[in-house]
Amino acid sequence: MYPVQIKNQALKLRKGGKSIYEIARVLKLNHTTVSTWCKDILLSQAIRNKIDKNGKLKARSGMLLYTEKLREKRLQGIRLNMREGARIVGSVYERDLLMVGLGLYWGEGYKYENSELGFTNSNPHIIKFYIKWLGLFGVNKEDLICRLTINEVFRDYVHQVKKFWIKNLKVKDSQFSATTFIKTNLKKADISNLRTYHGILRIKVRKGKNLRDKIMGALEHIKS
Repeated sequence: MYPVQIKNQALKLRKGGKSIYEIARVLKLNHTTVSTWCKDILLSQAIRNKIDKNGKLKARSGMLLYTEKLREKRLQGIRLNMREGARIVGSVYERDLLMVGLGLYWGEGYKYENSELGFTNSNPHIIKFYIKWLGLFGVNKEDLICRLTINEVFRDYVHQVKKFWIKNLKVKDSQFSATTFIKTNLKKADISNLRTYHGILRIKVRKGKNLRDKIMGALEHIKS
């Protein structure tokens, strides 16, 4: 048996718009007991709406909390995997950078275009690594010729896109040749994406034929 004060408190909470499960939790009672006590209470439509609204809010809050826990678990897994990847690599030496760069050039570099030493990509991090890799061969940034290719949608914003590359690569505006504009039907080609849109950048090396031949020789050696 429960003291009458507990039952009266439960009835008061119910009439005030609390759900059966809320009352049971607050008063530390079995929800069946609370339901039995409150079964004869006639709630107004306003109170029923309040209980229903509160229930939906709590369900939504619970779902958000559950989703956030899943997200954090996923991010924690990513962080662990990334740390493991770094551990597997260990210390990075010049030869490691050389081989990674050769693989990068093999995939994205000019191999048949008029013996030019050129490389095209849209990822700023890859472009920066490529320039660092060229430095292993004594290529200075002043030796680079840049050409930007952007979507026609961003024609009026070419200065902003170019400014991004100049700032991130620490090159000069004078090193850029005329911009190329292309038309695509990609949904990403929207002005709202300007903050993340950087176009495609081609990097050529002045008088780079001899170095290109050496790179091609290295790639032939790897293939054999």
